[in-house]
Amino acid sequence: MNKKSSFAPLRLCVRLIPIYLFTAFPALAQIIPDKTLGSENSQIINNSLSDNIEGGAIRGSNLFHSFQEFNVGEGREVYFTNPNNITNIFSRVTGSNPSNIFGTLGVLGNANLFLLNPQGIVFGKNAQLDLRGSFFASTADNVVFNNGFEFSSNNPQAPLLTVNIPVGLRFRENPGTIINQSQAVGTLNLPQVSQDIPISNNLGLAVDNGQSLGLIGGQIKLDNGNLTANNGQIILGSVASPGLVNFTLTPQNLTLNYDNIQDFGNIEITNNSLINTSGIGGGQVDIKGGNILLNSSRIFALTLGNIDGKGININARKLRAEEGAKISTSTFGAGTGGALNISTTDAVELSGVGFPSLQNLIATYLISGTVNPFDLPIVLTSSSFSTGITRDLTIETGNLFLENGVAIGVGTYSSQNGGKLNIRAKVVELVSSAINSGTFRESTGTGGDISITSEQLIVRDGSTLASLTRGEGASGNINIQASESVEVLRTPAGSVTQTLIGTTAFGSTGKAGDITIDTKRLFASEGAGITLTSGAAIGNILLNPIGGSGGNLTIRATESVELDGVSGVLANGGRSISFLSTDTYSNSRGGDIYLSTPVLTLRNGGIISAGSLGTGDAGNITIDAGRVELLGNQNPDGLNSRIQASVGIVGDLTNPNATANAGSLNLNVQQLLVENESTINVQALGTGTAGSINIIGDAITLNNKGSINGSTDAGGGGNINITAKELQLRESSTITTDAGSSDGGNISINSDILLAFPQENSDITANARTAQGGKVTVNVPNIFGFTAVSREQVRDRLGLTDAQFAALQVSPTSLLTTSDIAAISQVSGPSLQGTVTFSTSGVNPAQGLVEIPQNVVDPNTLIAANPCTRGAGSEFSITGRGGVPPSPNDALSGNSQQFAWVEGSREQGAGSREQGAGGRGQEFFQSPITISLTAGYRQHQSPIPAKGWVMNEKGEVTLLAYEPTGQFSQRSWRPFSSCTP
Repeated sequence: MNKKSSFAPLRLCVRLIPIYLFTAFPALAQIIPDKTLGSENSQIINNSLSDNIEGGAIRGSNLFHSFQEFNVGEGREVYFTNPNNITNIFSRVTGSNPSNIFGTLGVLGNANLFLLNPQGIVFGKNAQLDLRGSFFASTADNVVFNNGFEFSSNNPQAPLLTVNIPVGLRFRENPGTIINQSQAVGTLNLPQVSQDIPISNNLGLAVDNGQSLGLIGGQIKLDNGNLTANNGQIILGSVASPGLVNFTLTPQNLTLNYDNIQDFGNIEITNNSLINTSGIGGGQVDIKGGNILLNSSRIFALTLGNIDGKGININARKLRAEEGAKISTSTFGAGTGGALNISTTDAVELSGVGFPSLQNLIATYLISGTVNPFDLPIVLTSSSFSTGITRDLTIETGNLFLENGVAIGVGTYSSQNGGKLNIRAKVVELVSSAINSGTFRESTGTGGDISITSEQLIVRDGSTLASLTRGEGASGNINIQASESVEVLRTPAGSVTQTLIGTTAFGSTGKAGDITIDTKRLFASEGAGITLTSGAAIGNILLNPIGGSGGNLTIRATESVELDGVSGVLANGGRSISFLSTDTYSNSRGGDIYLSTPVLTLRNGGIISAGSLGTGDAGNITIDAGRVELLGNQNPDGLNSRIQASVGIVGDLTNPNATANAGSLNLNVQQLLVENESTINVQALGTGTAGSINIIGDAITLNNKGSINGSTDAGGGGNINITAKELQLRESSTITTDAGSSDGGNISINSDILLAFPQENSDITANARTAQGGKVTVNVPNIFGFTAVSREQVRDRLGLTDAQFAALQVSPTSLLTTSDIAAISQVSGPSLQGTVTFSTSGVNPAQGLVEIPQNVVDPNTLIAANPCTRGAGSEFSITGRGGVPPSPNDALSGNSQQFAWVEGSREQGAGSREQGAGGRGQEFFQSPITISLTAGYRQHQSPIPAKGWVMNEKGEVTLLAYEPTGQFSQRSWRPFSSCTP
């Protein structure tokens, strides 16, 4: 997806406006008071390097100044004197030119300073502040006070005799731009912490510790310009329409209310600018605008000591952060970190510096268990790197878009729990990027949860949405509510990691978090998927065999779940399949999978897996679905689609010495289709125990080498229990519980119909190679196409000796061309042979165990021959309306006419016994037959067959649906005169 920034035209303005301002006013040191204050006009006291501003109108604790021009030249200093008991100094510019501050602007005292110029304000690269109070620069037209007085630049008047509390800034049309390019050097007064903090002594515009610094105007531009308020507050506000911005000023901060503003302007923070309120207690940053651009720049409100941080709040129509931009409220001290809140109506777009940088970051974390919180890919973070608690990171927007290797996250290095990461958006899309929550090596705190509420969530092209733990504490949970869809798409060729949503616990004892997904549709493709693991591996490389328990995966999709396809060739030379998995590489138990959906489709290598590589037990898989389809392996490496619970096999890794127990597979479905070499299986290598497969369904079909199997090496288990209305096996499909040196597993089938084709080699087996065969119990009244075979029958049909038969490395019945049911041991001896039991209620199993097609008798001897010979004492009934062919060897003619069912007629209810019996002999067959249909016969719910006939006075025969005399059969059989019984 190509995203175009809406800020491009504004960058041109950043370059051009300063040039215009610099050339328009050669006398930059010019400060010219106007005459609007009368006898209280401002007075300029000129010194060699500095100017002092005296005079002005004093009203209560407020001092008012008014100027025609107000500029501070390069290398000059301008200070406002601060009379006793003055809290706020308000200075307005009533002329038509912007103010250019290229030197030092200060106050000789503790008062707050307000500078108002509706035409614009520019702070040059060497501009700096020297004051003990707060500083606010605005291009508003006037300051509004609580008694209604407005100290206006557009309509200048002297202040009233009584002026008390300022309550707002009133803007007119097209307020001027505020530009900051200051890189002024100052004293960086930050406590020492273990982590290198990338903050230099280029403070730019700075206020004292704990004070506020605000730029509130039209467009706001920071172009290689810094703002600093250690432990204090920085405010950026961009207003693009007339209205009143209410505010409340306290010694601690300035609170703005924009409810009366309809439109907001753009804010650009570019070219390595820094907004910084970090300190012993992280300060507060409040930014309000239309479009906000953060390019190669940073916003920090870091807590570095034992005072709690206040956080960062960004409100806009759109926020875009790119080219190494960073926003952080992390804590590196004992104080609680501040919250990071971003709220936009349209979009949040975050772009990194390239996918390789993100992969390096992930590799560093996987190997070392740590990351540098200021690494280039990390754009948004609220984490704890010391003993302090971290607060939440929250994003509310229309669309959240991450691209090009960007990362956002929350984490903890300490004993404190990590904050939560909350995202609420219409669409959340990650392209080669990451959203993470993590705990770091040697930490003991719990990782924060990730919660996403959206219509659509898209994770693609190498992206990760993950919660991880490298410490003793559990990783956070991931909760996703997407009303339309969750899509996990494409692991790119050459990638080190997969595209995934996941939780992982490795390197310590912390437990992996759970994942819960509620959506309409879930789709994973081209080697992407969802995974919850204990321990860590990448492809065929086992990174870490240590970890706490794996998390549980719960998916509720009201429409469908689909896994489709494999990736291109990855960095390790292999490919990734599309997956849902809860695997364990450690000695801790893997998590369970619960999936509920009307339609589940696995195609081209898609897999659902709960596996263990060795000592930790694998979890269970439970699926409730209307239709489940496993559709084969049309992919470059022939990887099969499968649902599996395994021990000793996880992905590309195997462990022949596995000792754990596999979980069980539980499927409750209406329709199940397994075809084209797809499989549902439980398996165990080494001495591991395989779980059970339990399937309850209506129609179950295995086609073209589809299989349901449980296999073990030296361990037990691997049983299969199937309950269905209809079970079909076609084209070399199998149901097996075969074993190596352990006993074969058991198979139990309960169904109305069990069907195979005799020569398609579809088998049901519970065989063992060197131990005892298992048990096959078939409780099915209708069995077609199968043959029950013993060890000796299989051996003889293969033409092998006992030794050759025992040495076979494949299931012996698979070498036959027939469809078989068997429970044998390849080792001879009656005691080692399993059992095949047919158990039905009131039905002889031998009646159903037939091969199709089958000729029970020669039909020529029954019908095609002389029927008179067979006719005596015999009966032949035809039910239906389409007729029969002339003989069993002929096909039914396409011209056969279908007759409607005969309805009864009460119009001729009487008839003689002789007539009813058809006593006219051959004359009957020569008479015409009339079939009377009642007009409303279609209204009957069931057809009425003919049960009698009568003959009218014309010799015509009418068929009736009732016996007309009520005493006898409608027609007693009478042979032709030519027949001799």
